[in-house]
Amino acid sequence: MKTHPRATSRAFTLIELLTVIAIIGILAAIIIPTVASVRQTAQASVCLSNVRQIALAATIYANDNRGRLPDAGAGTDPLWARTLATYINVPASQKASIFVCPGTSIPVEETTNPYGPTNPTGDIVLTYGMHAGLMPRGQTALLVNQVKRPSEVILVADMCQDPNNKGWTPNSIEQPSIFASQSGGRGGSANLEDFISTATDDDTGNNRWMRYRHKSRVNVGMVDGRAVSFAKGQVKNRNVIIGE
Repeated sequence: MKTHPRATSRAFTLIELLTVIAIIGILAAIIIPTVASVRQTAQASVCLSNVRQIALAATIYANDNRGRLPDAGAGTDPLWARTLATYINVPASQKASIFVCPGTSIPVEETTNPYGPTNPTGDIVLTYGMHAGLMPRGQTALLVNQVKRPSEVILVADMCQDPNNKGWTPNSIEQPSIFASQSGGRGGSANLEDFISTATDDDTGNNRWMRYRHKSRVNVGMVDGRAVSFAKGQVKNRNVIIGE
């Protein structure tokens, strides 16, 4: 009876196995940072789109209200966001996400009283804030024509988060103090070419500063409706001062 030789199987040697593992490790080391960088770039793009939509909504609101910007609201009430939400042309289910940067460092907790079509007085969770000199809390907002350089002055920007308040952001940018001062915000003796301070760009407490969260850049919407990305340390007084 004729017999056939058995097929023999060849197992990986230890060296071959280690070589495969090393190659996988090298590929992972190359791919993972690239994926992370792509994700961060995508988040920055979405954030820039968010502030553009908010700034454009403020422009449309002002056109409908004799040139006056929306009131900020008093205290922590996000009145300005609720007001502008009605002017943002996206499905109702997506409106809340317009006011939250996708690149936030701290998870943002949802509210138990969310804004929506059936709850127009509900909360809108924020990680963006408005220029407090233009829209002071508890006071009437300014007219757009009081801004002498609308293409240069920041209206809305990414802000620091408060880890003690669900990761939400304060309503208004008030630091450095030139953002909050009606007199300083309109000029005074400040040099337009001086750079503003970025000293406390941290998600700590009730921090009312802009947040340079996108690879040390901050996304802002200007009074004229444009969106701009500034590198940290490159925002000037001319981007904050209203009346000169």
